[in-house]
Amino acid sequence: MGAIKKLFALAALILALPVSALAEDYAAVQGYVHSFNNGVSVYTGLFSLNKDVSLDTTLSFKYAIDLINPDGEDGDDDDDEGVAAVSGASGAVNAGSDTRHAVTVGVSHNFDDIIGVEAYYDYSREKDYSSSTPTITLKKDLFEKNTTVTAGYSRNSDTIDGKFMTSEQERSTDNFFVGLTQVISPVTVAQLGYSRSRSSGHLSEGIRLVPLGATDAATCVGVSVDCAVEAFPSERKRDAYLVGVNHYFTEGLGGLLERSSAKLTFRYYDDSWDISSWMGEAEVYKYLDDDLIVRLNYRYYTQSAAFFVKDTYAAADQFKTSSPQLEEKDTNLFGLKLIYLLANPVKTWKLAVNSLEGKYEYYTESIGVDAHILMGGLRLSF
Repeated sequence: MGAIKKLFALAALILALPVSALAEDYAAVQGYVHSFNNGVSVYTGLFSLNKDVSLDTTLSFKYAIDLINPDGEDGDDDDDEGVAAVSGASGAVNAGSDTRHAVTVGVSHNFDDIIGVEAYYDYSREKDYSSSTPTITLKKDLFEKNTTVTAGYSRNSDTIDGKFMTSEQERSTDNFFVGLTQVISPVTVAQLGYSRSRSSGHLSEGIRLVPLGATDAATCVGVSVDCAVEAFPSERKRDAYLVGVNHYFTEGLGGLLERSSAKLTFRYYDDSWDISSWMGEAEVYKYLDDDLIVRLNYRYYTQSAAFFVKDTYAAADQFKTSSPQLEEKDTNLFGLKLIYLLANPVKTWKLAVNSLEGKYEYYTESIGVDAHILMGGLRLSF
């Protein structure tokens, strides 16, 4: 599982809308297909449930399953890094298929409009990796709920048992994040955020080998004098800074912008391994009619390489890697999503199907990975 992705996911929590907004009772079912250019495929099923037990308390549950190469195809190093980057799943290099299960349970409570508290616990497991993460978030509304201050903490406790490791190893990560959401006008909301993370322990995943000297990487199928296991520093500190703005349009461009909204997000990241990155993302939502919403999105990401990335390694080098995720690279993501709102919800048992959705995205990396991403889902109320 990509450690950088974990940090970004935590940092994104600070961009949530004010806690005073009441959630609805709903269930959602989604299915994803990630198809990579060199043979790796990932099939994801996601089920989430949200239930208001009172005006101030909400319970949530989420279960996800990733089937990586379910037909048993093998992938190379680049393939598996692409899987981690796009879907959040990680596969074992040259080990065929894998299955990842992830469960998240949570509760949020608003204490007399004084402060909101959210507590979550996440557990995920695959054949060479398990992770346990409790998270606590505090939210405070100020100035007649026009300003929301957010602060939170989480701790990842991971166990790694990669293919080329001789024994299980442990890793821990402490994550802190703070944020500010500010209502600028009835149609504009701005957000600022900062997150800090520190990881220690075994920071490689034991699933890649590094060719030494002039050794051909294709011949590295086991640890030998010519092929070494990756070796990373035992500590990594990360910082991420975010700024975002959401705006709802009521008119403009001869009615083209009517009933549409735009969200812009910018993020800067750096860490103690000398990786720095910039990310810019734009999302536009538009009502095509009363029942149909379209979303267009684009994301650009660029990063520098870790300080120990080299073209050729010697056995004496303290740190070694063959991970393309630590190299200098650029990525692009283009997407189209359609949401169909049912005027007359289809009722099944005690549930009502309120909307259908479908999405297509195209993802590409400058290091040679690209993917087609398909999603279909439905949202139910009860």
